[in-house]
Amino acid sequence: MTALNIATDIPSQIDSLEKLHAWSGLALFAINSNITAIEGVGYTERVAQAGNFWVAADAKTRAIYRVSLEVSQDYLSGSAKPWTYAQALSTTPLPASFKQN
Repeated sequence: MTALNIATDIPSQIDSLEKLHAWSGLALFAINSNITAIEGVGYTERVAQAGNFWVAADAKTRAIYRVSLEVSQDYLSGSAKPWTYAQALSTTPLPASFKQN
């Protein structure tokens, strides 16, 4: 997994779950944009995707993030929190630009 130090790697301007999710989605896309996963019979997709899209119906830009994480089979019998079973996409270090405000 990409190592993360909560105290020093997440910029101080991230002060909501929404900003944290956007930051995480963009970071995962930046370091894993070429990795694909099998998500169904004959169906593969990139494991991390991010983009801003103009939605004409409400005249707003929306940030859309998609991440496909492998989950350990231990989740079936384990008692830990669900996110602890997520498997690594890569071991690529977090780019310095994601650690700065």
